[in-house]
Amino acid sequence: MDDVCGEQAMAAIEALEPGQVLMLNNVRGHEEETAVKGNHAITGQTQLVERLSSVVDLYVNDAFACAHRASPSMTGFAHHLPCLTGVLMQEEIEALNKALHEPARPCLAVLGGIKVDDSVQVADNMLRAGTADEVWFTGGVANLMIELAGTDIGAQNHDFLVRELGPAWHPTIEMAKALLLDFQDRIHLPVDLAANVEGNRVDLPLESLPVAAPLFDMGLTSIRRLSAAIKSAGTVILNGPAGVFEMADFALGTVEMLNACAESEAFTVMGGGHTATLVVKRGLAGRMGHVSTGGGACLDFMAGRPLPAIVSLEASAAHFQTPSLGTPDQR
Repeated sequence: MDDVCGEQAMAAIEALEPGQVLMLNNVRGHEEETAVKGNHAITGQTQLVERLSSVVDLYVNDAFACAHRASPSMTGFAHHLPCLTGVLMQEEIEALNKALHEPARPCLAVLGGIKVDDSVQVADNMLRAGTADEVWFTGGVANLMIELAGTDIGAQNHDFLVRELGPAWHPTIEMAKALLLDFQDRIHLPVDLAANVEGNRVDLPLESLPVAAPLFDMGLTSIRRLSAAIKSAGTVILNGPAGVFEMADFALGTVEMLNACAESEAFTVMGGGHTATLVVKRGLAGRMGHVSTGGGACLDFMAGRPLPAIVSLEASAAHFQTPSLGTPDQR
């Protein structure tokens, strides 16, 4: 139905017979869903929430991928209706809690991609909470950590990181420096990198840097080291590609990293976004312990940041004195 909570939708809901199902339009198309942000005290006052809660008995949230959004559909129903977790949401919470709070040892966090600030915050949370025994950095975040550890990666690569991080540059490098100082024996960085030199892959040891070319992947030695560590781990929490996997010559690190996870006997958790897409595309999902459906939500969860949707579910359980049905203990 091309409506969410207008007259057409409300009339159709009232006309429903027992056993019938009504699919409303995508709630993201409703103005209030993107314009109003906050906890249930704020979002619960929207027309979207007030109108829909007047004609239903329960609210079920099964959208883990949206759980990091403080929008009306995610947080607004907490005090209007008993709010329950759906099956997928509960599976996500249980799998991530298992990896973060009860990991089989040794527990490896393999963090890459270009969301450098998020990866640094995830590493900070996992190391300081004692979740990760080791953190292996890949991708853009590895380039940053290598630079902060004292290796000149070249002006082109440095400037790229500065642009990507924007206002987050200074807080991110301060947190990253603290990690290198406090956990130098538990942080692993690539020992070689692959540069894109005039369209060709050139593997270079760190001693050969800087290079006037973009660094797009781990080198072969680093790929072998990481693969061996993954195969001997008890738990692997992986998020983000190891390089510019869209280019065939620089997909090797990402491909071999995922293959190692599929071959490992460890409980492997794949973060959402690009990581999950690649796992599914390569037909490896069935060989992983858990493939998350959430990109930003998974990152926030692993970084120890409260997810608004989950906070709302817990608030509803307390308000209506109902079981939380698997909502997480985000310690």
